[in-house]
Amino acid sequence: MRRSLVLAGFMACTSAFPAQAADISSWSFGSDGTITWADVEELRKTIFETFDTNGDGALSNEEYTAFDKARAEAAGKNASSLLLRAVSGLGRENTDLNLDGSVTRSELETALRSWFERVDANKDGVITKGEY
Repeated sequence: MRRSLVLAGFMACTSAFPAQAADISSWSFGSDGTITWADVEELRKTIFETFDTNGDGALSNEEYTAFDKARAEAAGKNASSLLLRAVSGLGRENTDLNLDGSVTRSELETALRSWFERVDANKDGVITKGEY
């Protein structure tokens, strides 16, 4: 049985990118109440598919602003612990590692890895419901 964990904090409908933005209720990851690194990697791919509108492999200032807005709106609708962490944890100050104004796939992967390691309290490589 697969139970999905909604990632509303990471995604939301945005008016800036109506053709590519997804309904946040359809974005989920994890199975059986767990989140693996593979789940997070899929999330990263989906973030870029949704918000990297010019397909250049980096989220520009405008694209990342849409991502910021989507996470904040989602957390406002469903203020769960995981969603609230996503709003601040994936802020540009945590993801634009070289401070050049854009966030590459690699930079986002590094930020997500850091988030994953922080949330995985028992360091078993799997995030369970009690950890988020």
